[in-house]
Amino acid sequence: MKALSVVFVSALLLIGAFSAASAQTAGLRPDFLVVAATWGSQSSPIVASPGDSNLPLLVELVNEGGVAANANATLKLWGPFYYSYYTNGKFVYSRDETVRLGTVETGGQALGAFFVSIKADAADGVYVIPLTISCDGFTQDLNVSVPVTGYASVKVVGVGYNPPSMFPGEQDVELEAYIVNDGTSVAQNATVTLSLPSGFSPAWGNSTAHAIGVLPVGSEVPVQFYFNVGSVKSPSNYTAKILISWTGGSESVPVVFMVYGKASFSVVSTSGYNLTQGGSGQKLYVTLKNSGNYTANYVTFNLITPNEFSGVTTDYAGSLKPAQQDIVRFELDTASNAKPTTYNLTLQVTWYQNNSETPFTSYIPIQVHVKQSLINSIGSDLSSAKIGSNALLLALLVIVIFLLGILIGVLSRRGKAQAKG
Repeated sequence: MKALSVVFVSALLLIGAFSAASAQTAGLRPDFLVVAATWGSQSSPIVASPGDSNLPLLVELVNEGGVAANANATLKLWGPFYYSYYTNGKFVYSRDETVRLGTVETGGQALGAFFVSIKADAADGVYVIPLTISCDGFTQDLNVSVPVTGYASVKVVGVGYNPPSMFPGEQDVELEAYIVNDGTSVAQNATVTLSLPSGFSPAWGNSTAHAIGVLPVGSEVPVQFYFNVGSVKSPSNYTAKILISWTGGSESVPVVFMVYGKASFSVVSTSGYNLTQGGSGQKLYVTLKNSGNYTANYVTFNLITPNEFSGVTTDYAGSLKPAQQDIVRFELDTASNAKPTTYNLTLQVTWYQNNSETPFTSYIPIQVHVKQSLINSIGSDLSSAKIGSNALLLALLVIVIFLLGILIGVLSRRGKAQAKG
């Protein structure tokens, strides 16, 4: 029994010694604690936003253990976070980023400086990122909490038109839109496009699209779009859309504008369009109709002609109401050397409307036909005859002598008859 007691006491002594040794060993281990994690720096913190690249993240650590440690810190990036660096001519992307802390004494502080990128589709919130501290024979797993609170919000804050009133057939209409980022972070890869309703078209290839690129917070940027108005129904309201997109977001903004009523002229009939070489004061009448839906005032007609024509080429009218007709009168002189063919003339119509301060102009094609004069026709026929010049002159001489003989004979008989009487 006494021997058993001695063994039991010895075991307790061994266990106590082992526990004391273990406690002493544990007291000599480093023990790190995350004190703070800051985007930017402690003196100049910044807001972390979706789409940001290579943001500085400073992690402050304290060694509360019983021994100094020559340690490294590895940030275990996940979800929307990643680390990128440039090496051997290309970018390399990684989920682990390791920095050297150096020797951290007991009670000492260390600062780990990381560079973190955030995906554009990251949601707002507070994220917990694992952090591993390692040195020879020792590792410790910690957590770092970081907020992602920034966002970009691109909006249209105003629009304007030039000219302010538009009409069917209008060309190069300017729409100016003012774009602003009223979010809390930079908008990356911002583009703005104008989507036109049916009947409208871009003034040229890329006149309704703009690439803004980077749009800082609070920045207001004017963008101009140019488009043509087709032969659309008027007066009527139309809706276009300004489509904005940026990394991580998009916006569609409707814009409504009015296309006002406008007079429009069409040819009902044309007379006197068959002209003659060398003709003077030849009448050309064009019957026009106001086929639009607005009254035209102070209407002026001007006939634009090639060099072969001259004369009275301007006419006037007072006001032409919708569906009202008017006959426009011109007097044309045709050059004697004008080529017998069909000529394209242009009728320029200029007028004013009560809903516009500037005049309107329309161009209407008109065709006239020129035929040869009688003299030119005979000369042309003779010059194109398939006989020799001497034979032609002889034939003409015989015909003239024959006709003169007949004329002399007739006159002689009349003289004798009158003498007898």
